[in-house]
Amino acid sequence: MTPRRPTLHDVAAGAGVSIAAASFALRGKAGVSDDTRDRVLEVARGLGYRVNVPARSLRTARSAAVGLHLPAGTTHLPYYTDFAFGVVDAADRRGLSVILLPHRDDGQAGAPSDFVDGYVVVDASVEDAGVRAVLASGRPVVSGEQVFGGPGLASASVAIDHTTALFRLLDHLRARGAARIAAILPPDGTTWSRELADAYARWSTENGRDALARHTSFVPTADEVSTVVLDVLEDPRVDALVIAPSGSAPATLAAAARAGRRVGDDLLVAACVDEPAHALLSPGVTSIDLEARALGSACLELLVEVWDAGELTDPIRVTVPRLVVRESTAGRASTA
Repeated sequence: MTPRRPTLHDVAAGAGVSIAAASFALRGKAGVSDDTRDRVLEVARGLGYRVNVPARSLRTARSAAVGLHLPAGTTHLPYYTDFAFGVVDAADRRGLSVILLPHRDDGQAGAPSDFVDGYVVVDASVEDAGVRAVLASGRPVVSGEQVFGGPGLASASVAIDHTTALFRLLDHLRARGAARIAAILPPDGTTWSRELADAYARWSTENGRDALARHTSFVPTADEVSTVVLDVLEDPRVDALVIAPSGSAPATLAAAARAGRRVGDDLLVAACVDEPAHALLSPGVTSIDLEARALGSACLELLVEVWDAGELTDPIRVTVPRLVVRESTAGRASTA
């Protein structure tokens, strides 16, 4: 087996300095002491470290900054703000800065920022003009979830196994006595939304259930959520509801109450994206915790790996989120 090539991270760890200090020392830049530079060079020689040419050209030509692209209209949603703070946390540890990128219209050309070394995107689609510009920039791009419509276009990805997570949630609802489980899903347009729709349909088929899915906007208003929930609950057989779009739980509980349903009793409710408010609602809402902050940090760390190695042998990393059970799915436990 070919031995792993030493990385900049290995050199920094061996010299007891930050990634930024090790990089400065190896490139002969000001900002580190002579003792630090000598120590870094000695460790690099001992490890047999060789500067990666693509990574070095990026770092010397740019400003040690990372561009962060979020989907349009999501900056007020806890999942995406947590993701962004995760990127910032990891960047700070690496001596890097983060620039939140503006959104691009189809008529605007060029990458959203020329002053970055690479990009982190999340829930990205090639239908987004800004995403297309980022992917065409020639700089490394790491995506949280694979880019929809462009698999393999990003340099690397941290993907969430939504299929396993949703199967776990649906199995939980069934065990709590649910017989007719409906789902409110986002529109097709992201890898996340496609995987959820496919997983829900597959679970329904495998368990002999009729799928009952309705769709909303990716970032729906409270009125939109309420309208869809009330429409679904016109079927009195529906005894469980899975809501996917982030930020939809409060409007779902309110609509269920208007329909005369008791959440946690004759109607079980669960969300595909956990948020801090879900523990404070009455009842608390069972949710899939996607651990957005950890995902953002993992994306930034993976971008550093891309800088360091140029090309990864394992560019797609997969994580499985956990299910957080709360009162909204207390239900009538079943042994069936």
